[in-house]
Amino acid sequence: MQSSTTNTDFWINLWEEAKHKSPMRKRRRHTEEEMIETWNRRAKGFARRAKDIKGQKRRQKVLEFLEQEGALQKGFKVLDIGAGPGNFAIPMAHIVEQVTAIEPASEMVKILQERAAEHKLDNIKIIMRTWQDIDLSEEGFVGQFDLVFASMTPGIQDGETLKKMINASRGYCYLSSFSGRRWGKAYRELWQLFFNEDLGVSPVDIFYPFGVLYSMGYRPNLRFINHHWVHEQPVEEAVDSIISFFENYMDITADVRKTIEDYIAKHSDKGIFRQEINSCSGMMVWQVNNHHNQEVEQCPRNAQ
Repeated sequence: MQSSTTNTDFWINLWEEAKHKSPMRKRRRHTEEEMIETWNRRAKGFARRAKDIKGQKRRQKVLEFLEQEGALQKGFKVLDIGAGPGNFAIPMAHIVEQVTAIEPASEMVKILQERAAEHKLDNIKIIMRTWQDIDLSEEGFVGQFDLVFASMTPGIQDGETLKKMINASRGYCYLSSFSGRRWGKAYRELWQLFFNEDLGVSPVDIFYPFGVLYSMGYRPNLRFINHHWVHEQPVEEAVDSIISFFENYMDITADVRKTIEDYIAKHSDKGIFRQEINSCSGMMVWQVNNHHNQEVEQCPRNAQ
């Protein structure tokens, strides 16, 4: 009988089950198209956070990891899935021959185009579609990229989208996602208050794609990064941030807004809401043409 660790269907089903049981997935109110509008609203915030010290350090760790693995070199062609406002597409374009950026949110694309112009980069091609909507054969993408890159993106969300990522590469793949519990204390306590259940762990945990890849014979180099910081926001900004999160799962009635406002006020000091954040993310790199032999040689019965 095939071991579960080498049974790809086992891992894909485990991943699907995690999504099916996730409180966030079960309660999500918006379609994929409507979620794009959410990303449009968050575009400026994403771009702004990428410029702060924490964002710069995280980006540098990723780029150093890629370079150490030989996955980011001059002359490479890179596919960036869920490129957002270009937090990685821009620095990678300074190194490689070409970056093809997949990004469905128009406001993210607008910022990416502005950044490319500021940096005088003409080697970034933008395709404004979701990864799910991309047909590799129609686009001529099968085995065309030296690096297929996907950082914290909803584009890679199951076995199918992961395999599509592999099929677009002729060299390396990079994938990062969260590991374990993700959201801060305020989100968890308010979720418990509104829904009388725990927020749970993220169904996009790096554990699931790692298991799928392992079962397929890949041995990704996996690294974890622990994140700890104190997030400070003015009260009004904190209220808006939490409301923008919960509006994906419930109607924001006057009572809901008041509950959030009262929570923020109770946990604020001198107009500033502080939240200690502890989280972990995983990042992994693997070569698509570097499988381990999955067949195990049988030892002779009398071997010592």
